[in-house]
Amino acid sequence: MKSWYLLYCQTQKFERVVMRISSFGIPCYFPLETRICARRDRNSKRIVEKPLFPGYLFVHFDPEIVHTTTITDIPGAHSFIRFGGMPCVVASSVIEGFKCARLMRLDHQDSAVECANISSELITQISTIYEIQNSTARNVELIRLLESDSAQVELKQGKTRIYSAIPGRQSRLLGIQYPPSPI
Repeated sequence: MKSWYLLYCQTQKFERVVMRISSFGIPCYFPLETRICARRDRNSKRIVEKPLFPGYLFVHFDPEIVHTTTITDIPGAHSFIRFGGMPCVVASSVIEGFKCARLMRLDHQDSAVECANISSELITQISTIYEIQNSTARNVELIRLLESDSAQVELKQGKTRIYSAIPGRQSRLLGIQYPPSPI
């Protein structure tokens, strides 16, 4: 099943990695930071766009069809972001949230931007990420967002099991009794 994953790349070879992955027919996405700067030599403005998260690329593919090592073997592509053993699956609502937040930032006057099926909490988190000036701090906040999002998805799907000791029962693994019996 196709899902979004986050790939870490060398920033110098970022464009090559995007072109190579696109040549496989795999969609890629990286949010852009758009700044409008005044020109010093003329009375006009210049639009400057650069990746919001330098070195990070969202990739949409099915690991059963295209293996992750096929992508990480591309020169400049390092690894997929992982929480635990498996690559982190990025919810499509996070990708749509980045697209929606960018539209809202480009035109502050437009009130018709609609973010369907995206929670207001997610839009708020993404908007605060856009406001961070330091690229390293933005990358850290992105990883925190994905970590909290993947933890919530695992809890909802029941993949995470929480084990606790029951007082008065004996553990089968260690042979320890809870609470310890008085000597």
